[in-house]
Amino acid sequence: MIAELILFIVALCSLGYFWLKRTYSFFEKFGIEHDKPTLILGSNKDTLLQKANLVDHVETQYKSFNSNIVGIFDMVNPVFLLRSPELIRQVAIKDFDHFINRRPSFDASNGGLFGISLLHMQSQKWKDMRATLSPSYTGSKMRGMFELMKTNSEQAVNYMKSKLNEKETEIELKDLFSRYANDVIASTAFGLKINSFEGDNEFFKMGQVVTSFTTFETLKFFLISNFQTMSKYLCLKLFPKEQTDYFMRLVLDAMKQRKSQNIVRPDLINTLMEVKESGKWTDEEIVAQCFIFFFAGFDTVTLTLCCAAYEIMRDQDVQEKLRSEINEVVEFLDGSPLTYEALSKLKYLDAVLQETLRIWPQAPQVDRVCTKPTIIVDPYTGKTINLSVGDAVSIPIVGLQRDPKYFPEPMKFDPERFNDDNKKSIDSNTYMPFGIGPRMCIGMRFAQLEIKTILFYFLKEFKFERCSKSTVPLVLDPSTIQPEPKEGFWVKVLEC
Repeated sequence: MIAELILFIVALCSLGYFWLKRTYSFFEKFGIEHDKPTLILGSNKDTLLQKANLVDHVETQYKSFNSNIVGIFDMVNPVFLLRSPELIRQVAIKDFDHFINRRPSFDASNGGLFGISLLHMQSQKWKDMRATLSPSYTGSKMRGMFELMKTNSEQAVNYMKSKLNEKETEIELKDLFSRYANDVIASTAFGLKINSFEGDNEFFKMGQVVTSFTTFETLKFFLISNFQTMSKYLCLKLFPKEQTDYFMRLVLDAMKQRKSQNIVRPDLINTLMEVKESGKWTDEEIVAQCFIFFFAGFDTVTLTLCCAAYEIMRDQDVQEKLRSEINEVVEFLDGSPLTYEALSKLKYLDAVLQETLRIWPQAPQVDRVCTKPTIIVDPYTGKTINLSVGDAVSIPIVGLQRDPKYFPEPMKFDPERFNDDNKKSIDSNTYMPFGIGPRMCIGMRFAQLEIKTILFYFLKEFKFERCSKSTVPLVLDPSTIQPEPKEGFWVKVLEC
């Protein structure tokens, strides 16, 4: 019996070895430059072993090749890495109907609400949901949500003033801005009126849990997305059931209350209530869209704000120019409240945000999967690659946005790259912090409005300076996939 067991294990290991060997020779038939993978870990060794943050890893990977079409391995899954703006345009825009889907990493069984959100919906179902949600992000809806953001910004300013009154000037920005992002999401998506600056609340605590990717959560994320069959067998789930149940109750109860009391608010739930009446979508699918709004908007907005404040702190000339522009608008308003139209005229503020997103994109890469056989052609060598259904491609956003070929002195923070004259020369296929093509982030305008609103209110009242705890230059924490420093975002905040 023991001998038979040993033979079985040896046979199983041999099969696994030859399967991996065959998998890792995938790109040889295409005759293209490719990464030499580590067994099981593929090209993800540095991130999985916590030697490099995902942002740094993607940039290093991009720089390690010269060809426009190269091969990498997401653990055991071969992926074509596209390094040419022309190829990216072909895949993400021109031939979009051949690459409509992202890689099918999550579904309802392993990702819960995350797996059935717009982010992971496929083909026609994605098209239908995208069309359903698009009205939530029109100009008129943005104006309504802007009024809610102003209230949240004023709460943040009052909180900061109370800290300064207590002589507490050295502030860790992630905690500060995460409370603001939390309250904006609560009010604009869930219809909740809360103030996280008065103390932790259940909604804020849940946000921290859902978006906190510890070592275990990061490993689980990679395992589920790359070993789906095994993950389902082991019953691995990205989020615990209690978190899913919390959002189900929150959204469905809010809808029930609004319907009974005839309440109408300019938020996402109001749009989804109209959708629910059609009977086209299940309760889980409806709630999932609120969940992804929360998941995608909590840390991404928080960390973008932290990175913007960090860059503003580092360059006092940028800060003074930005504060000067803001003060001009304040004088123009002459005591009247900030308006949506007035904020949209702050061109230098917009340039500061765009430059922040260039250096510190919250999504360092995006992927697409081939849904119809197609041919991609290297625009420089003429080499053709025949892609089959199921083949995956990756777009290294941070690599392109930090490439000196497209952005000279890429790590220099220079908002003038995005002034009216210079931004015309930027190839849109090299700058895509919110993704590219029809599948780019649906909440792009919302996120930018949210960020610019709080920056306006903060820089009107305060200025950022370096303190003893400030990390300069910024070194990203290798133990997380999120672009944040290990020691936090510390700055000195002074009242003007």
